[in-house]
Order: sequence, then C-alpha cells, then structure tokens
Amino acid sequence: MSGQPGGRAVSAHDELRALIQRYARAADQRDVDELVELFHPGAEITGARGTQTLDEWLETMRAPRTFPASMHMIGDPLIALEEGSHRASLDTYAVVYQLGDSTAGQGDLTLGIHYVDEAVSESGRWVIRRRSARTLWMR
Repeated sequence: MSGQPGGRAVSAHDELRALIQRYARAADQRDVDELVELFHPGAEITGARGTQTLDEWLETMRAPRTFPASMHMIGDPLIALEEGSHRASLDTYAVVYQLGDSTAGQGDLTLGIHYVDEAVSESGRWVIRRRSARTLWMR
C-alpha cells in the first residue's frame, strides 16, 4: 500500500482502479505524455489495428482524430490480484462516446468496449503490460 495525503493508505485495488481512470482521461485528452506513464515500455496493445507495440499505438494517438472529442465512461473493473503480487488482471467494460463535428455534418458514434489488461507493479507504480481492447457493439 502506498500513502496518501492525510495518512490514509491506498490499496493496490484502488491504485489499479485509478490506473484505468487515468487511462480514460488521457485517451480522451490525447495526452500522450500521460499515456506513456501508464504503460510499460514493452507493452503490447491488441485492438482494431491488430497487435501493436506501445510506440506504434502511441503514433495512432498522435495522429489527427477522426472525431473531435471523446469521453470514456469506465465501469468498475474486475480485478484479480493475489496478496503481495506484483501482477494483476483487470477486466473492464466501457462506453465510449465519440462526438462528431456537427458543423461539418458528422454524427456521433457510441461504442461498447471490453478491455482486458495485465498490469505489473514496477518501481512502486502500476502500469499496463498487455492490453486487449475489443469493440462489442457500436451505434
């Protein structure tokens, strides 16, 4: 457990939940510097573009956006973590709102996403080592 202002301890489960929330905010803001901090340097991300290295995936986050804005609504992750372990599995559902440019006649898109993450604790912080992101539905 790590400390928090006021002396209250934060559990590994809390840190892992925060990891997913920080990811959602960084992805929506296209904050690549923050995304770098959330992933292991050797991370593999599997999604719509197949399996990519972290650097390859970050290039897609730097590219021009298809939708001008997005908002991830993250469900509470199912976390598998053995006491004292430095590895955890997170199984998370999200609804992602992709907001179109209405002035250009672009509509909105809503996605149901299933994230399965393997996280590791290194140097006192949790990072994502492997991620699988699968679109379950869209409208």
